Amino acid sequence: MVEQMNPGSITDIFVDEENRFKYMFLAFGACVRGYRSMRKVVSIDGTWLKGKYNGVLLVASAQDGNYHQYPLAWGVVDVECTSSWSWFLTKLLEVVPDEDEFVIISDRHQGIINAVSTVYRNAHHGHCTWHFSQNMKTRCKKKGATEMFLHIAKIYKTFEFDIAYNEFRNRYPEAAQYLDERDSLDRWTRAYCPKTRYNIMTTNGVESINARLLEERKLSIIALLDSLQRLTSSWFARYRHASIASNTNLTPTIEGILRSRFTDAQGMQVFELGRMEFDVRSRGHSAIVDLESKRCTCRVFDIDRIPCAHAIAASWLANIDLYDICSQYYSTMSWCMAYSETVYPVPEENEWPPQH
Repeated sequence: MVEQMNPGSITDIFVDEENRFKYMFLAFGACVRGYRSMRKVVSIDGTWLKGKYNGVLLVASAQDGNYHQYPLAWGVVDVECTSSWSWFLTKLLEVVPDEDEFVIISDRHQGIINAVSTVYRNAHHGHCTWHFSQNMKTRCKKKGATEMFLHIAKIYKTFEFDIAYNEFRNRYPEAAQYLDERDSLDRWTRAYCPKTRYNIMTTNGVESINARLLEERKLSIIALLDSLQRLTSSWFARYRHASIASNTNLTPTIEGILRSRFTDAQGMQVFELGRMEFDVRSRGHSAIVDLESKRCTCRVFDIDRIPCAHAIAASWLANIDLYDICSQYYSTMSWCMAYSETVYPVPEENEWPPQH
């Protein structure tokens, strides 16, 4: 019935040999199709249910072009382990393809690590820097270690990261040893990530969804599913209205970022090097911008897919519209498309069509 009211929705229930409930998966068709307008980064997380039947609620969430969370799929399992996460991700694979640019962000739960490596073989699996920083505290309680770790994780350029990390290592050797022993740089740094995780360094967004479900997690499974539909439908309505009301080419958040970078671009010197290539200088620093490939040696343009201050300065000399070099993921049109459909409630049972 969910399928008929929400075309393209996927629901599945797995039961064990003794016919006892074990796993449940739900993805609304409207969410699945809306995801096509978004950056290919998905965060996953689990949280305990508190009702009579217990279990764990799993959530997979993307982020829209205005940096709002966008729930893609839900699951209910008995416990978090490799088998339950593998089943959930296998179902998620039906709605979220294993594309070359795809990135999954999660905490370092071993069940998730095992499952991602076997189900999403082409994806890059990045780890939540916030969870990592909290675990790091067990080895280093010195003031400032967490803040410095979170800062260096966001650095764009590898050589700048290397300098900062060496300073971190000298100042907090216990913390650096913990990081080196637990994870590789490509998992938690922006600079060494082989794919683009954009601004998404933590799973805080998907955890905020779980926090929103504090009361709903006490309900029975059927009541919980109804609550998930109502919650998703209300989010769609809210951001559908917001996107339609927006009168800018890009989402409000990205317009704000561009305004800030526009200010930073003031006073920069720009020298043309070749076709669509420019040397941009400011306060003794320089960067090479390639407007055709949408890249800059500062790597902000490359990773954010939003023009950096250097690219903005170069675009003035090249007489190129700034919006033409910004990713379409951030356009107001893409934002509207993400919420263009409706997530319908399941009607009363006496209204269900006959089963053949």
